[in-house]
Amino acid sequence: MFTARRRSIIVLCAIATAAVSAAACVRQEGHVATAMRVGVGAPSKGTPGSGVDYVVTSLMTEPWLTSRPDGRQSERLVTTWSWDDSYTKLTLTLRPDVFFHDGTPLTSELAAAILRASITNREALSFASIAAVRVSGEHRIELELTQPNAFLLPDLSLATVRLPNKDAVGAGPFQVVKRDATGATLSAFPRYYRGRPALETVEVVNYPTQRNAWTALMRGEIDMLHEVSRDAAEFVERATEVNTYRFPRPYYIPLVFNVRHPVLKRAEVRQAINQALDREELVQEGLNGRGRPGDGPIWPEHWARSTALRPISFDPAGVKVRLDGLGLQTKPSTDGSLPGRFSFTCLVFADDARFERLAILVQRQLADVGIDMRLLPVKQPDLVLRLQAGDFDAVLFEMYGRSLSWLDMFWHSHDKGLINSGYRSADAVLDRMRTGRSDAEVKAAVAQFEQILRDDPPAAFMAWQETSRAVSSKIDVSPEKDRDILTNLWQWRPAALQTQGDR
Repeated sequence: MFTARRRSIIVLCAIATAAVSAAACVRQEGHVATAMRVGVGAPSKGTPGSGVDYVVTSLMTEPWLTSRPDGRQSERLVTTWSWDDSYTKLTLTLRPDVFFHDGTPLTSELAAAILRASITNREALSFASIAAVRVSGEHRIELELTQPNAFLLPDLSLATVRLPNKDAVGAGPFQVVKRDATGATLSAFPRYYRGRPALETVEVVNYPTQRNAWTALMRGEIDMLHEVSRDAAEFVERATEVNTYRFPRPYYIPLVFNVRHPVLKRAEVRQAINQALDREELVQEGLNGRGRPGDGPIWPEHWARSTALRPISFDPAGVKVRLDGLGLQTKPSTDGSLPGRFSFTCLVFADDARFERLAILVQRQLADVGIDMRLLPVKQPDLVLRLQAGDFDAVLFEMYGRSLSWLDMFWHSHDKGLINSGYRSADAVLDRMRTGRSDAEVKAAVAQFEQILRDDPPAAFMAWQETSRAVSSKIDVSPEKDRDILTNLWQWRPAALQTQGDR
C-alpha cells in the first residue's frame, strides 16, 4: 500500500511535478542580486501540496524525465532511455553534470539507490513491477521488470528526485534556506545543470485565502500570485502593473459514483446522469469560463486518446423518458423536500471553496430531471478516509489526467486503488493498457477503455480546468504558449535587465 502521506496527496491530485512540461534549456549569462516574493493563497490545513508545497517542490527538485503536453516524455535528469525486445529491461542514461544542493554529484550508484528507495516506498504503482535496479555504466542504470509496464516512463516524469533521507536537498534551480508554517525562502543554486538562475532569492509566502494573496499583489507586497482564483481573474487581468498567464491545467473534474448505491449501481442510471449535465454551462457558470467541457479522463491532447467517440449529448428531456422507463418516476415527498425520483449524497471539500459553485450547479441540473443530489462538505482527512473505505454515494473533486498511469490508480479496483467505489468494469482493459508493448497496443487499449466508460460510466466527467498566474510587470517571464510559467522560473529576470534587442 502507499504510505498515508503519499496516498493523501495523490487522492487530492497534488503531486508537485504533475503539471510540469519541458522548458527550453537556455543558460543565463550573468545575474544580479535580485529577489522575488511569491504569494500562495491556501488554507493552512487545506489540500496537501496545492500551495507552498507545490511551489517549493517544483523549484528545489527535478524529475527523472518530464512530460510534454501530448503525454510523451522528454529528457531531464535522464537524457536517453531504451527498452529491450521483451520490454522488461529499461536502460536509462543520466546527465553527467547534475549536483545536489549539498554538492553531491548524481552518480549511477546514487541514482540506483534513489530509485530503490522509491520502489520500497511505493511512490508509484508501476514501481512495483521493478524487480531490480542495476548500475550498467558510468552514467547508466538498468531497470529489470517482472512484466512490461507502459506506465513506468510517465511515472518517472512524476517522481521528484531528492537525496535519500534528506527531503530538503534536491537538484533543482533553487535550494531551501528556510522553511516554516508561513512559507519558505530559497536561494539560487549556482551549480544547477541548466544554468544559474538570474533571480538570487525566491520567497514563498502563504496567505489564508486567495483573496488575501491577490490583494497583496495589488498592493505590491508580492511579485507573483501563484494561482489567480476564478472569481478574481477578470479583476487581476485588468491591472496594468501585472501580467497574467493562462494555461490549461491537466486536471479534470468528475462526479464519481459509488456503484454499490442501490440506484447508482445501474449503468443506465449513470448514463442518464451524464446526459443530464450541461457541460457548457458548468464551464461558463461554474468555472467562470476557465476550462473546457470534458466527458472522459483522457487528456484531450494525449497522443493515445481516441477520436472515434462523439461527445455526450445534453438531453434532459430524453433523460426523463429514460428514467421513467427504468421505473424511477417522480415520487411525492414525505419529509417536506422537493419531489424526486431518487436521492444520493455527494461529498465535497469543506476546506476548498473552488468547487462549491460547480457542485451547486450540478445539483440544480440534476434537480431539473428529478434527481435529488444532496451536498455534504467534508474536511480533507475525513474525505480521504471515506473514499478509501467506500463510505460515500458520490464525490466531486479533481483528478490528474495527463498521465495514463493515473487511470490505473483512479479507475482500477485493485487494493492499491485510491477510490473504493466498487467499480470493476475497466480492470481488464487497464491491465492490457499497462502491459502494452507498443504505441499501437496502448492506443487500442485506451480506445476500449473510453468505450467502457461510456457504456458503464464510473463517473460523470464534466470539465477540464484552466488557471492563470499573475506576475509583476517588473519581472520578465518569457512565457511559452499553453505552459505553466512556473516551470521556467529559473529563467526569469528583472525586466530592467532587458536590452533594446530583447524587446
